[in-house]
Amino acid sequence: MLRNRVLKESAGKAYLFEAPIEEKQDIHLVVRQGDEVVGTLLLHPVSNAFVQIKQVAIEPLTQGKSLGKNLMIYAEEIAERLGFSTIFLTGRKQAWGFYEKLAYQELPYEYQEDQLILKIFKKEIRQPLSRITTKEMKTNGRQ
Repeated sequence: MLRNRVLKESAGKAYLFEAPIEEKQDIHLVVRQGDEVVGTLLLHPVSNAFVQIKQVAIEPLTQGKSLGKNLMIYAEEIAERLGFSTIFLTGRKQAWGFYEKLAYQELPYEYQEDQLILKIFKKEIRQPLSRITTKEMKTNGRQ
């Protein structure tokens, strides 16, 4: 299982042998090459406006080929279609640059969980109606 090899092993955590019950309502996305899963992430709804991206894992031999980037973009599109306005995620130190390149904004603190150094990132994917100005609402060239 990709998540075990890429995420659990490097964090020194116990392997998963089945999906945790708390992920039952999550949206599971995968990238396949043939029969092999080479990328995965979860979209975890937190509220009507917020969704969390979790468990991002890309097969090490396929990294650097835009699979992770394309998976993240696809996840953002799905989140927007489902009506979420903000995505947040917790990123490992080695992935911070990856999330920054995808226009995620880091929150101003980092923390350590076991042997991992982590930081929270967020991205607005949809403007709430309350932030749209009158000028943006004008149509047909009328003032």
